[in-house]
Amino acid sequence: MKRIGTFFIILVILYSTYYDLTIGTLPNGLSHTATPSQIEEFDETEIQETMAEEFEPFKEMIVEPGHTVLSIVEHLHEGPLSATIQEIVHDFETLNGGIKPEEIQIGKKYLFPIYN
Repeated sequence: MKRIGTFFIILVILYSTYYDLTIGTLPNGLSHTATPSQIEEFDETEIQETMAEEFEPFKEMIVEPGHTVLSIVEHLHEGPLSATIQEIVHDFETLNGGIKPEEIQIGKKYLFPIYN
């Protein structure tokens, strides 16, 4: 019985190694082999301005205690939202240069998407 268990564990390890080496586990566009010279540095305000230009309407707001991205977006709209939570999260990250909703800080300004 121990031999069968050991065999399956080895099989899982070999498969996960094969999967990692052929397909990989990093999202597209990210590579652990990128050198610092290949990565351009941008000013955070430039990124926000560029993303805001590409996005439709948005509103800049200061986060207060107890606010979440979803609560602020819901407050900006009258009635039900036409976007899913995943779309709201993606649009927020796009507008704010990749800042995740769980990383927002009280007292700072962020751009929040407005949906028609």
